[in-house]
Amino acid sequence: MKDRRVIEPSRGALPAQLRIAPECHQFSLGIIQLFLKFVLSAASSQRSAAGVLRLLGEVLPGMPRTPCPNTGRLWMLRVGLYALQVPKEKADDWVWIMDHTMQLGQYKCLAIVGVRLSDWKAQRGPLKHEDLELLNLTPMEQSTGERVHEQLIATSRQTGMPRAIVSDGGSDLKRGMEMLHETHPQVAHLYDVKHKTALLLKKQLEGDERWKQFVTSANKTKLGITQSSLAFLNPPALKTKARYMNLDTLVDWAHKALRYLEDPRDVTEEKVDVEKLNDKLGWLCDYRESLAEWSRLLELAATTEHYVREEGYHQGAEVCLRLRLERSAGCLASRQMMNRLLEFVAEQSMLARVDERLIGSSEVLESLIGKYKLLQRTHSKGGMTATLLSFGAIVLDKTSATIRNALETVKTQDVYDWCTEKLGITIQAQRKTAFEGTKIASKTKPNLTPV
Repeated sequence: MKDRRVIEPSRGALPAQLRIAPECHQFSLGIIQLFLKFVLSAASSQRSAAGVLRLLGEVLPGMPRTPCPNTGRLWMLRVGLYALQVPKEKADDWVWIMDHTMQLGQYKCLAIVGVRLSDWKAQRGPLKHEDLELLNLTPMEQSTGERVHEQLIATSRQTGMPRAIVSDGGSDLKRGMEMLHETHPQVAHLYDVKHKTALLLKKQLEGDERWKQFVTSANKTKLGITQSSLAFLNPPALKTKARYMNLDTLVDWAHKALRYLEDPRDVTEEKVDVEKLNDKLGWLCDYRESLAEWSRLLELAATTEHYVREEGYHQGAEVCLRLRLERSAGCLASRQMMNRLLEFVAEQSMLARVDERLIGSSEVLESLIGKYKLLQRTHSKGGMTATLLSFGAIVLDKTSATIRNALETVKTQDVYDWCTEKLGITIQAQRKTAFEGTKIASKTKPNLTPV
């Protein structure tokens, strides 16, 4: 093995982590590891992480010089590409989770992560980012069932055909799975429990006129008190997309606002204007019974989601879940909701073999996509960029040995090549060409730095 460069401290003694650098690197493993953990685990921006390291260098004896943000960004991209390209173990108990992420521009990206059932069985419970392996990251100008199927076959060359694939039931993902089933019917296609409960809530509430009136009144209230002394009682806004996945925040707000109406307390030195309070929020009193009913529906959905995250789909799932749901199913609407939830879980559990538990939630991938978007921050206006590779950096076990292997295996040119192949000329480069009159960006070395 080649000797690795040792960085001599200028003052005092430093831990080995801060003295030993990967081959051909001027910064130590400890500095690299700290930067990645600040950005990927502590939600620091890359600029903030570099600034914190610089401040530490001023107070720690012997601390070597620290990196600029773009140097740290390249570390993250190289580590992410390593996680994507490192050989995966072939086995017949893989479960893949797939979804798309979209941004400004014509691209959407298919992301596939995986976990071995044997590993999940040993620690059964909600999956964490560190439990996953990044298997596929493919930007697409048009996502069709054919393109998804093509990538499913490509991914199987790494891991073998999986035991099951979990998705949110999107039309192109569903079509891709149908095509896969034509030649590999043994692969179970599982529906993410969170998306299913949202669909069932939608079905239950869309026909409820009182729910529609309630949402309309909440929106009017938001407009009426946002710029007033009652702004602290502002109702939350429902998402325009997948709005039935966050209903609990609105119902929870209504319960709390009702309690405040019953016992209004001064929150500043000024007295609460009770008359104005009742004028703006008094309408909530007409929904006490309805709110109790809707809360039971949400509790049934949350209980089902929690059970599947913890226990998965298995042959005894319907019986076990029924015992938990019956405690909350009192009124007719909640009984209907309970029966639909049990029917769904029973249907999915039929795909499990005897003594087998299958993962039934894709929330860990949703969370991973959310973390990627957080890393993008304001740079999302630049469209889909090399930051996609942060998926791999997030899930990789970031030990010093892994980071060293990643940086000694993957070069900066490899990142440039991946971006050129997968992303072409980014929106950021197109904007620069259009507005600043520069030449079209090089296809061999796309801009990897943020806007």
